[in-house]
This record gives sequence, structure tokens and C-alpha cells, in this order.
Amino acid sequence: MMRRAFRFLSSEASTLERAVSILAASAFLSSLLALLRDRLLAHTFGAGVELDVYYAAFRIPDLLFVTAGALVSVYILIPELARRDREQEKDYIDTVVAGFSLLAVFASLLAAVFAPGILKMLFPVLAEGGYLETLVLLTRIMLLQPILLGLSNILAAVTQARARYGLYALSPILYNAGIIAGVLFFYPVWGIAGLGWGVVLGAALHLGVQVPFIVSEGFFRRLPRLREKKALVSTAFISVPRALALSLNQVAFVGLTALAATLSPGSVAVFMFAFNLSSVPLSVIGASYSVAAFPTLAAAFSNGRKQEFIEHVAIAARHVIFWSLPSIGLIIILRAHLVRVVLGSGAFDWTDTRLTAAALAVFSIALAAQGLTLLLVRGYYAAGYTLMPFLASLFSATSIVLLGALFLQAFSESTILRLVETFMRVEDLEGTSILALPFAYALVSILGLFGLALHFEYRFGSFFSAVRRTFFESSAAAVLAASSAYAVLYIVGPLTFSSTLLSVFLRGLAGGLAGLATAALVYWLLRNREFGETVEAIRGKLWRSAKPEEGLSVVTSAEDIGPSNPS
Repeated sequence: MMRRAFRFLSSEASTLERAVSILAASAFLSSLLALLRDRLLAHTFGAGVELDVYYAAFRIPDLLFVTAGALVSVYILIPELARRDREQEKDYIDTVVAGFSLLAVFASLLAAVFAPGILKMLFPVLAEGGYLETLVLLTRIMLLQPILLGLSNILAAVTQARARYGLYALSPILYNAGIIAGVLFFYPVWGIAGLGWGVVLGAALHLGVQVPFIVSEGFFRRLPRLREKKALVSTAFISVPRALALSLNQVAFVGLTALAATLSPGSVAVFMFAFNLSSVPLSVIGASYSVAAFPTLAAAFSNGRKQEFIEHVAIAARHVIFWSLPSIGLIIILRAHLVRVVLGSGAFDWTDTRLTAAALAVFSIALAAQGLTLLLVRGYYAAGYTLMPFLASLFSATSIVLLGALFLQAFSESTILRLVETFMRVEDLEGTSILALPFAYALVSILGLFGLALHFEYRFGSFFSAVRRTFFESSAAAVLAASSAYAVLYIVGPLTFSSTLLSVFLRGLAGGLAGLATAALVYWLLRNREFGETVEAIRGKLWRSAKPEEGLSVVTSAEDIGPSNPS
């Protein structure tokens, strides 16, 4: 049984349709496990100082992972493998593994040594509160993660080059399973350190599931050594702009986490719970379309078909807008229902629910902007322009932290804070200053997209005109869908502290279905192009056999994982 299961997972995905379906199913299942992971954490700890420490401990390991991992990105490794025969591939992967291992182990050891000083500087409130020792312990345990995930990323280049997407798709699922095991089994035995070992277990499973196939392909039959030093240097050099861009994203999260840690206990947990929830639709919508579009964009541009390149970017962008804008409307209206159903149990009380729901609503405002940014950045990479994504990341990282600090200062004024609390309907809660950080993140995400889109229009042309109609149609669908959902919730009555999980779910489901039906009706009345294409695609799945798309591939990378959320 186990052998048959492994053969199925390691079988070749020979068409784009099958590869995308595997990755989409994996993303959905991984997202469900990520939500279960967060529910268990919320149930066990609530939005308290323990989770503040837990999430703060991710910051240095995550920064190391994206910095070192991006230097051996699959976006660089797969083309390098394609230029080599089978024996040369083995020498090349041996070299990359050996070089990365030396770099990652050295960087992790260095970080472990200096962790107390760095963490005390980043999180002075937690240090003064007596949590520095625990924070350092968790950080040092989690520093094994960037080594394991980086090696997994290298192996993923081989599994994807061989079109074995099932193995790679299973990796993030096992990662979240490891963290869940840490909450359920390790924490009762080892305390909060068990949470860190759960993260390490998840990273080990992320790597380990790919190892049997890699070995069966003839790799690692000998000890990895630096056999192609020039190739290693050239690979790292090409990857530097991408590594810097991803590192800047993590730097922004280090800054935001440090700012959140200066607020009331539980603020870091509220921030991360809301961010993780907002990441689910982003991974399903924005990330899926940008990942699926990348190989086609790269092929079109490299073959000199510039107009086809622009058309493919526009098609993907329209679909991101088509799905994202109504999703924003529904998330804002159903925010409390979503948070209560996903996280509301045990130590996660009604106050935690309302504050997290408010933060989720603010994060969701930037959902379309983040999805389009992912797409445009991949468009630049496909065209071979790596400078603009780096500059965009530099602007975003710097602006998010600075604006977050400015907003926190503004929220210290009681008049401004009361205005925000009233607008977000959290006027009777404590700890509302944390909303300054989602506001900063969302505003910079939208401004960053606008700047990136303007430059893309200048560089390639025809972007705004191609998406204009879809934007206005989707905006109309979003407003009416949100209004419809709100009307249903008004009829069935508001949530209260005494509302049961089933009643919360049923009320949210009724509002959500009403909103979706309204959005579909609006799209149909407006004869929206993407709605028609979606309906035809569904009909094709149900009643016709789709034609296989030969010679195409999907490229996805572990270093694209969001902060503390490999889903």
C-alpha cells in the first residue's frame, strides 16, 4: 500500500492541467491544515504573550531561510538542470547541496550565538517581561528550519524538473502536520520548546518526503562535494537580486513584529492570526495564477513574442481581479464569522475574535493588490528584469515599517484611535492600537502595486487598458455581493458571545452564499468575460475532456512561503 502510494506521488505529471490541479489541491489541503494549526494554537494559548514569543521566534530563522534559500532558487536551478545531461546534473546538485549546507550551517550557528543580543534589541518589551530566555531557546531550535527547508528547495528543483509535482505538493502539507504534532504531542511533554521542535519536524518532513525519489534517480550515491565551483558562484550571483527582494520582505515582517511586541500582550498573535487568515485567499487566487502563468510568460518573452507576453499577463491579472475584489467584500462583511469558526475555541475568547476580525478586514483590503504584485513580479522575472522587483521590495519594506511606526504614533492620540475604533466597531476593546500595523501594510501594498503597474505600463504597455473593464465590473460585483451578505446577516441577527459554533457557521454560510450568488448575477448581467470563461471551464471539466497541453511546466518554490505560514 505504501509503495503504491509513493509511486502515485512520484509519478510524472505530463500536462500543465494535471500539474496545476495537483498544486491547487495541495494548496487547498495545506491551507486547511494551516487553519487547523492556527485553531489549535488559538485554543491552547489564546491571543497571549506565549504566542507573541512563539511568532517572534520565527523572525530570524525565516529571514535566514529566504536569504540563503533564494540563492539556490528553483527558478534558477531548473534552467541550469535543463542545460545538463543526467550525469552532469548529479555533479551540479552535489555542488549546490554542499555549498548551501556550508553557508546555511555557518549562518545558523552565527545567528544562534548572537541571538540573545539581537532578540533583546528587537523585542525589548518581551525581554524586560522575563521572556528573553524562552525566546532565545525557541529561536535556536527553529534555526534548524532554514537548513532543512533550503535543502528541500534544492531537491524540489529535481522533482519539478522530472515533473514529479505530487512529491513537492505534499511537502507543505507535511510541514503543517509537523507543527500540529508539536502542539498536540510535543508541547504537553516539553512545554513551549515542543512548539519549536514541531516546526523542525515539519521542516524535516518537507525535506524527507522528496529524498527517496531523489536517491532513486541516482543522486547522492556519494558524499556531496564542491564539484562545480564556478557553476555554484554563477548560480548564487544570478540569484542575488531575488534573494535581496525576498530578504527585504522578511525584514519588513521583523520590523512589524518588533513594533507589535511593544504593544499590549497578545498583539503579535492577533497580527499573525489575521495575516495567516488573509494569506489563504492570497495563496489560492494570487499565488496560483502567478505560478501557473510564469512558464508561459518566460517562453513567450524569450521567443520574442512580446505581445503574447503582455496578453498572458493581462489575462492572469483580469482573473486575479475577478476573484479578489468580491472576496474582499465578503471577507470584510463576514470577518467575525470567519475568525470565530476558524479560531474561536478554548483560550481564544470573544475579545480576541473581534480584534483579530478587525485586523483581518484591514489586511483583506490589499488582497487584490498583493495578488497582482505577485503576478507582475513574476512577469519581470520572466522577462529577465530583476532590478524592478528589488526596488519595489525595498520601497515596500522600508515604507511598511516607517508607516507602521508613524501610525502607531498617530494612534496614541485618543481622538484618532477612537475614530478608528468606531469605524472598525471595536470601540469597547483594549489593544486596538495593533490595527495600525495592518493599515500600514495594506496601504503600502496598494501604493506599491500602483507604482509597479505604472512602470510595467511604461516598460511593456497596454496593461491598464487590458484590465480596466474587469476592474469596474468586479468592483460592482464586490459592492453588491457585500451588500447582499450584510442584508442576510442583518436578517438572521448579530453574533454574540453566547453564539454556538454551529450557529456562527450557518449564519456566515448563509451570508456567504447570498454574496456569491449576487456576485455571479452581477457578472452575468454585465456579460463579464472572466465569468464566461470560468463557466465554460467548469462545463469543460464536467462534460468534455480537456486537450492535454504538452511541453509545459509549472514552477513553484519553497522560498515563496509567507512568514510563518508555509501553506
